[in-house]
Amino acid sequence: MITTVLAIKVLTRIAEDPQCIGRLVEQIGAMPNIPTATMGGTVFWRNIANVKGWRLQQNIIFGNCRILDPNNVRRAWGGETAMKKAFQSLE
Repeated sequence: MITTVLAIKVLTRIAEDPQCIGRLVEQIGAMPNIPTATMGGTVFWRNIANVKGWRLQQNIIFGNCRILDPNNVRRAWGGETAMKKAFQSLE
């Protein structure tokens, strides 16, 4: 019962303020990553930078960021600051 109440509160909070996810991830920094094929981010992602086919993207709903390789595989994800720093090494 407590787990259900907690889950409802958390999901309600996220629904009221989806950017809270991005702020939380920003505080954490880079997140653990399993390289994952993506569809390239044409719907919920905006490109922040593009270098040699590698892209730094930000989620337009939550605010978290990710780095995609030229084959649209996610190579890293996390907060904006950490991902910008990681992306600079590609330049």
